[in-house]
Amino acid sequence: MKLYRRTFSKLSLLSGAGALVLPACDGSPPPTHTEAARLSPNERMIFERFAEVYIPTEGTNLRPLSEVPYLDNIDRILAFLDAPTLDEFHTGMKLFDYGSFVVGLYFARFANLSPEDRLEYIRRWYAGGETQRAIVGLIDKLVALGYWQDVEAARRVGYQGPVSDEAKILKLGNAPMPIAIAEDIEAP
Repeated sequence: MKLYRRTFSKLSLLSGAGALVLPACDGSPPPTHTEAARLSPNERMIFERFAEVYIPTEGTNLRPLSEVPYLDNIDRILAFLDAPTLDEFHTGMKLFDYGSFVVGLYFARFANLSPEDRLEYIRRWYAGGETQRAIVGLIDKLVALGYWQDVEAARRVGYQGPVSDEAKILKLGNAPMPIAIAEDIEAP
């Protein structure tokens, strides 16, 4: 069999990309599911690097990321996931982190990219396939929820906090609508 330069280049690129992506798909057990930490140190670094370009707080009146416990908030949100879903989450995080070798050929993990390259990489994932959009969308939503769950961070943009406590509004839970209001609503 004669091996041409183009064929050799294609095969070496595919084998190199495969070798770099395989650690994300090796089936190794995800981090231990404990109450204290559901995010591994690598995942925490991914979220930190994502938040740095997603919520740029420098030069604004937003509360700095270093003062907001957004990583702990994300960890608490993940506590609501069952074990199989949490395993899929960990796999998605690995794919996002190691995908930078293949998507964009950065030859570095996402967590080690420069801010400009991280932003470009995130944009490529938003424009990518369905799985890529789902993973980057999940990271996006978790960072936003983790940051804005902090009441002090939200107050910097005018949120007054939970007004129902100050106004002493009773929490009725899933109570039915009062009859007087229900009669005023017209049926479609």
